[in-house]
Amino acid sequence: MANETKACRDIGALLPAAQAACRAFLRECEKEGLPVLITETYRTQERQDYLYAQGRTRAGTIVTWTRKSRHTGRLAWDICKNVKGQEYADAAFFDRCGRIAARLGITWGGRWDTPDRSHFEVTSDWKEKRETEMEKRYETLAEVPSWARELVQEMLTRGCFADPHRLHLSEDMLRTMALTDRLLKAREGRK
Repeated sequence: MANETKACRDIGALLPAAQAACRAFLRECEKEGLPVLITETYRTQERQDYLYAQGRTRAGTIVTWTRKSRHTGRLAWDICKNVKGQEYADAAFFDRCGRIAARLGITWGGRWDTPDRSHFEVTSDWKEKRETEMEKRYETLAEVPSWARELVQEMLTRGCFADPHRLHLSEDMLRTMALTDRLLKAREGRK
């Protein structure tokens, strides 16, 4: 019988797709200087039941809302910030990790109605996005995703680009431009 009080932190205990996703996630977090520590991967059903009982039939704070979990299916992992005293307190850290997960096609629990900021999961058919997909460039206004088209059109009208047929905009650049635009509009609204 497994010790239900002990968390498994072994990435190798996950299904192959989740192993690949978790490793890609850790690699991207490392590139961005985020000190990620895996706190749990696979859970036996006994451990899931043990955690579910916490705060209900056993003393403690509620730590899970379900008896079914992607952890028991070997498709999920939990993390913390690997800095003593800041393991779960730094919201910006988890937000950055969540953005990395989104870029990789990994589900982040921080976006759920009942947020679980330290939780990440995939489906069994997850595939890593190739570098070319992540770094796709939009050269013309017609290629730009609809959510960013109005902003890029405004920038074209104002002469922000040397050549309107060679914009060379990445998804990350578009998102940064959109956030900057929102910030500037919010500041103008306060004046």
